[in-house]
Amino acid sequence: MQDHFTIRTPDHVELEFEPAGPVSRLAALFFDGVLITAAIFLIVLFLILMGLLGSGANLTQSLQAMSWAAAAAFLLIFLVSWGYYLTFEMLLRGLTPGKRLMGIRVLRDDGLPVGLRECAVRNLVRAADMMPFPTYLLGGLVALYQRRGKRLGDMAAGTVVVREAFVAAQDNRAVLRSGASWMARLEAGQSRQAVTLPAGKIGAEQVALIQRFMSRRFKLPALQRGKLAWQITRPFLELMGEDEAEVRQRADRRDYCERILRQILEKASAQPVAQASQPHPSAASGEEKGRHWTGFSQRAAFLLKRGRTALRSLTSRELTALIRDYRRIIADLARARSLGADQATRAELNRMAVAGHNLLYGQVRPPATQSSGLAWWAHFPLAVRRHLGPVGLSALFLFGPALISYLAVQWHPELGYELVAEGFLEFEPARQENLHDIPPLARPVAASAIMTNNVQVTLMAFGLGLTAGLGTSFILIFNGIHLGSVAGWMALKGNSRAFWGWVMPHGGTELLAIVLAGGAGFILAGAIISPGLRRRSQALKEVGMKALTIELGCMVMLVIAGLIEGFVSPSSIGYPARIAILSGSLAFWLLYLGWPGRFRAKAPRVQ
Repeated sequence: MQDHFTIRTPDHVELEFEPAGPVSRLAALFFDGVLITAAIFLIVLFLILMGLLGSGANLTQSLQAMSWAAAAAFLLIFLVSWGYYLTFEMLLRGLTPGKRLMGIRVLRDDGLPVGLRECAVRNLVRAADMMPFPTYLLGGLVALYQRRGKRLGDMAAGTVVVREAFVAAQDNRAVLRSGASWMARLEAGQSRQAVTLPAGKIGAEQVALIQRFMSRRFKLPALQRGKLAWQITRPFLELMGEDEAEVRQRADRRDYCERILRQILEKASAQPVAQASQPHPSAASGEEKGRHWTGFSQRAAFLLKRGRTALRSLTSRELTALIRDYRRIIADLARARSLGADQATRAELNRMAVAGHNLLYGQVRPPATQSSGLAWWAHFPLAVRRHLGPVGLSALFLFGPALISYLAVQWHPELGYELVAEGFLEFEPARQENLHDIPPLARPVAASAIMTNNVQVTLMAFGLGLTAGLGTSFILIFNGIHLGSVAGWMALKGNSRAFWGWVMPHGGTELLAIVLAGGAGFILAGAIISPGLRRRSQALKEVGMKALTIELGCMVMLVIAGLIEGFVSPSSIGYPARIAILSGSLAFWLLYLGWPGRFRAKAPRVQ
């Protein structure tokens, strides 16, 4: 993983970023995991309290309330587990509480804040990074060896996790004043000057060393920070009129040493500037430049904290002034690099340029990757039709093993004891035309549990496409074998009618959604296996939104299928009605997936 990488902005300025290291990312992950666990615990506790409060009411009403509360709990736990990262990163512009604590943030590849699309892609494919669950081993290894520290989800979303570069480091004013004074001297035609202390002088190189330490000290462990503060300050103690033995014995030695170093930087920034005969046309006094840098830093930080509406609150004059000041900052950054400014000054100017870049360009969204002129509900079927190859492969991986396992159990019944889950071996249907008979009071819980389970299956099939399709193939084959073996066993036991009577109402929608989700996973796999002339990260970024569009459509389909399976499939409707629901649902989905966007009006050609 690189220590730094650069991004070229529309202003033709290269901004430097530092990728977040694996330790800080794992620490943020741990803290966020604690919050997720606490939220789930509170949901369960709330459910228990609801049950205790309702125990004294009418029994039927109490059971009904408990059923709906349990259904809500299933949905809330699912939403917390899968939606925590997505929600926080979207609302807080790339931050979660854990990332904020560790000082890291998610950005787009162009250095701008992430939006809904990037957050959705990087978090809904999180299943691939969690392999083997729950160690995040695969995601951690990929992030460790990738140049910018990207996990697989970052590659698909076109995002990168960096150390926070928006907010100024604590007590950075001394660094800004010193850097501004140094640049003002160079713009006035002077070179680096020595700094006069009470008992002697030190050179500009020593001042640059102090600036580097003071700008980075907050990132150092406490023990290392204290040792470095003493080592750097010790040669200057006599020059500052301090007694080395006395300072060595101080209980607050680290803070005292840093206070001395800060005084040296203040003296460096206060050095008089003698004007050259032909100063730089844009030369300004060190004091004036320092005020400009500090003012812009504070204003940018304030506006960034206000969020997406910050620029809208500015008047035209204020916005013009902000743009003008930003251009001065990036000009100073380019000048600092070309003139050889110290690391601390370059780092502070780069941080201010990053803040201004995000502030001014953060509202600009890239052109939509999907076809224009379509309603939002038409993107899903269009994406499916454009990727019929991966969808067909997904269907083969699901229904092929299902057919093989069905025939295997029919021809060799002893295989049923190996392939069929124990709960189905001696299972007796509720009635001839239905496998299950869920009591009405329990149906909300059943529908909620079925929906969340099926959506998680499709999320796994989708996300595991980033394992070059191996995980997606496993999910599809496993579910196909389970479906086929149970169907074959039920046929052997003479319960085939009850089995298909149960499956038909919801099965058409549910199985079609699983096939489409597997197709979305294979789209991601195709970008990894065969990226063409592009880098794999670029290929993943290009197909990520298309695959996500299919997965989001599958999630909606599974919500519908879950409601049917929880409320309609266990009901007492007859066999003809079940066949009618299957036929109607398949006809609806085939019409929906085949019609929208097919006959779009084409733009007239310009003659």
